[in-house]
Amino acid sequence: MGVQNVYMLSSVIPTQVKGGKVIAIAGNFETLVADDIDVIYRLCRVPANAVILQMELNCDAIAGFTDANVGLYDTLEQGGAVKDYDCFLDGKDISAGYALGSEINCLETLPIDEIGDQMYEQAGDSAPTPNGEYDLCLTSDAEITAAGTVAVRILMAVSS
Repeated sequence: MGVQNVYMLSSVIPTQVKGGKVIAIAGNFETLVADDIDVIYRLCRVPANAVILQMELNCDAIAGFTDANVGLYDTLEQGGAVKDYDCFLDGKDISAGYALGSEINCLETLPIDEIGDQMYEQAGDSAPTPNGEYDLCLTSDAEITAAGTVAVRILMAVSS
């Protein structure tokens, strides 16, 4: 039987072999009563070469928020079109609320074999976007019928 003695992680993606600079983003916002189906909450911009490490969400109980998704969109300056609206989270019922200590892992849709992929790959692109950024967005496929606070904490790495 052979013995492997090679880098098992990609040597093409610098963050996988050499590490990278960690970017941390944290913030919160309020939903509105009667936010329509397909509402798009643009959470933040992410570099096309970033590798997502962790994404957590907490929220108040928000009636109607029964089908939450987290994915990537072109930035508004690039037209704001959807790239993959549920590549990180798909169809999660968050209407009951999630207090600190009971966070939602917003990466639960991410396949194991895509851990370490860069954002442009998560977006379904073969190369980074012209401006080098995407919008990370939370969306709802159900009508939200109550106001409430949503908070997110995101960690990602970029090549240094």
